[in-house]
Amino acid sequence: MNIVHTIWSSLLVIQRGIMILSSSLILLGLGVTVVLRYVFQTGLHGLEELIIIPAFWMYFIGAAYGTYKKEHITADILSVYLKGEKKRLWLKVIISLINCSLISIFAFWSIEYIIWSINSGAHSNVWKYPMYIPQSSILVGFGLMTLYTFVDLVKGIVNLYRYKT
Repeated sequence: MNIVHTIWSSLLVIQRGIMILSSSLILLGLGVTVVLRYVFQTGLHGLEELIIIPAFWMYFIGAAYGTYKKEHITADILSVYLKGEKKRLWLKVIISLINCSLISIFAFWSIEYIIWSINSGAHSNVWKYPMYIPQSSILVGFGLMTLYTFVDLVKGIVNLYRYKT
């Protein structure tokens, strides 16, 4: 079980590192854009195109990390009206099952999207980098979201099974 904890912790550290690095690169790119435009009255052609790469990674890794942390806004009014802990546990399992199912579908679609992007040979206009570089963050993000919602689903089922009436 120690190896699983180590892998899990390392995965979260890597995600935080990617979010910090990508945020820093976005800020640096936007700062360079502002300085070039307003101080030197010039610009670097295609800089916005480069900023897309860390922006994609920040967005999708951030979404996965938010899925792990579960610190997002919810409108779960049904649990307020449910009487009894067992009913609330059932509701959590049902919600986790729906979330896991939908996110798994999105993860599958992201696989198809990346395959299509590779096969089409899509590349950026100015720098000519392959478009699957920023787009692969979609696959990684939804893959991680699927993992986190699946783990949440399993925990919910275990809690429901262990519940004593």
